[in-house]
Amino acid sequence: MNRFLRGMSFTIISALLFGVTPILASMTYEMGSNANTITFYRNLMVVPVLLCVMLAKKIPFRVSLKEIGFLLLVGVAFRASTTYMLYESYNYVGVGTATTLHFLYPVITALVLRVVFREHLGRWKLIALVAASLGILFFLEQGKKACWLGILLSVASAVTYGCYLTGMDKSPLRTMNPTKVACYMGFTNAMAILIVDIPVKKIHFALPPKAMFLTFVIAICTSFLAVALLQMGIQDLGAGTAAIFCMFEPVSSVVAGWLILHETMTLQKLLGCIVILGGVTLMVFSDLRNQRRTEAQTLSQG
Repeated sequence: MNRFLRGMSFTIISALLFGVTPILASMTYEMGSNANTITFYRNLMVVPVLLCVMLAKKIPFRVSLKEIGFLLLVGVAFRASTTYMLYESYNYVGVGTATTLHFLYPVITALVLRVVFREHLGRWKLIALVAASLGILFFLEQGKKACWLGILLSVASAVTYGCYLTGMDKSPLRTMNPTKVACYMGFTNAMAILIVDIPVKKIHFALPPKAMFLTFVIAICTSFLAVALLQMGIQDLGAGTAAIFCMFEPVSSVVAGWLILHETMTLQKLLGCIVILGGVTLMVFSDLRNQRRTEAQTLSQG
C-alpha cells in the first residue's frame, strides 16, 4: 500500500471514531455526566492503557525539553482548548450549528499552511476543500437563535484545531512515536482540564458503572486510537490533505445518530453527506492521478 492510500485509510478511520463517539457521550449525559467530565476522563482513562502499551513495546519514556514544550503547546493550548471551547459553545448555540462552525478547521488549516509555511494548495485540493466546506453548511440548524458568544467559541475551536493539525505536521511531534504522543497528551490535557474546572467544579468524579464503561470506550476510541491514527495519517499526507479527509467525521456522526439514536435523516443532511463525500472523492482521484504521473515520469527518466 502506498503512502497516500495508507495515510488516507488512517485518517478516515480516525475521523469515523471521532464521529461516532459523541453518540456514546450523549448516552452518558443521561446518566449524570457532562462535557467537562467526558473531556477529563477521556484523556485520563487512556493513560494507564498507553503506559502498558509503551512498556510492552519497550517504547522509551524519555522526552526532550523541546518535545515537552511542543506537547504542551499542541496538546493543551490547541487540542484540549478545542474540546473545551466546542463543548462550552453548546451552552449558547445548537449542537448542530456549533459543530458546523467547528468544521471550518480544514479551511483554517489550509490558510495556516499557506500564510505561515508558504505551502501551495494546488487547484484540485482547493476545489475539494471548497466542496467539502460547502457540504458542512447543509448541517446548519434552521430556525435557531444565534448567540454571538457561542458562535465565537465554535469558530475559535476551529482555529485551535486547525493549529493542532498544523502543529502535529510541522513540529517534532510528527516523528515521535504515536503511542508516546497520545500518552503524554492524554495526561497533560487531563491535568489542564482539571485545573480549568477548579473554579466551576463541573467534573463528576463518581458515575454509574455503565457510564464509566462508556466513557472508557470513548477514551480508548478517541484519545488512543483516533489520535494515534490521525498522527500517522498526517505523517503520510500532511496536515492540509489530512484535514480534508477528516470531513468524514460529521458524516459518520450523522449516520451513527440515524442508526443508533434513530435521529431523522433529512434530505438536507443527506445532501451534505453526498457533497462532502464528493469533495473527498475528488481529492482521492486527483492525488492518485498525480502519483501515477510522477511514477511515469520517474520511469521515463530512468
